[in-house]
Amino acid sequence: MGYENRDTDLLNIVRLMQDYNRTWAICGGWALDLFLGRVTRPHEDVDVMIPRRDQLHIQAYLYDRGWSLKVAAGGNLTPWQNGDFLQLPLHCIWCRNEDYQPGFVELLLNEMDGEHFRFRRDTSIAIPADQALLQTEQGIPILAPEIVLLYNSKYDKTENDPEVHVIVGALAPEKKAWLRDMLVKLYGHHKWVQYLEL
Repeated sequence: MGYENRDTDLLNIVRLMQDYNRTWAICGGWALDLFLGRVTRPHEDVDVMIPRRDQLHIQAYLYDRGWSLKVAAGGNLTPWQNGDFLQLPLHCIWCRNEDYQPGFVELLLNEMDGEHFRFRRDTSIAIPADQALLQTEQGIPILAPEIVLLYNSKYDKTENDPEVHVIVGALAPEKKAWLRDMLVKLYGHHKWVQYLEL
């Protein structure tokens, strides 16, 4: 069964973003499932990436639609003041609206210019911008799965391994090689590298 019949939260967030005329994409676990074309596990929420350069546009867009926005950092939530441009390491915005379903979405600011998408935790890691974002058959923009996995690699939980194995199996060889090399660059050794041997 496809995701279309499994989760209205995702589709409602896609509808919310339909009139936003700048770059955005579904990221996190939903991006992986959209890449595969099927739901592999339950999702607690929907994550949306926005290039950092466009943050004040999405801020205005969501405020105009009745959302409250708070910056999440260090275990604290701070109201995101209108016009306040956030710099690294700040990147996570909690968005709430009791009149919308779902009433919560996590907004993640990403380092992206006209040429490259840069990995937030090490901006020397980059991928061409036109390869960082994909589009599903239904026209939903998603963050490329190899980038999602690189972010997820920080948590390195055993329960993630089956999901990683499935996603890696669907990646093109050059994407596997990129992810393997970036894991080695970040960690020296990472247990997921075993899934990426060509």
